[in-house]
Amino acid sequence: MIGDPCHIILVRTVIELVANGAYYTRMYSQFIGPLDTAIKAICKNYTYSELYEIAALCNVLRCNIRSIYPKIDFREDMEILNTIFRPTSPIIASCSINIFWSHVLNEIDVRTQNNMAWIPNHFVPLMSPPAYDDSDN
Repeated sequence: MIGDPCHIILVRTVIELVANGAYYTRMYSQFIGPLDTAIKAICKNYTYSELYEIAALCNVLRCNIRSIYPKIDFREDMEILNTIFRPTSPIIASCSINIFWSHVLNEIDVRTQNNMAWIPNHFVPLMSPPAYDDSDN
């Protein structure tokens, strides 16, 4: 499992958050709480990603990440979840990734399990439709 790409990205994300903790705290702690608590949670298997990981992942992958959060139970303070996260300077993004926050259950079942609140439990990549030209016919 040491060479597993998922674990490598996870470790590099934690290193990024620790190395640049002051930046991430300044930018995001008012939205999601203390960075050290988030880092401890990241280090546990099968925990959900949150804002800190998405922001740090931009630097790890050297790409922009567009986060799309559905307007279900949406509050003004959640607007940070509908944004494009970019690598910090001097890193220049070489690609873009689009993610959509979702849940494996339908909205009614999610609300039943979460005190009538809709809370996502994962995100999915959004892919662009394939580009076709006349030569594909």
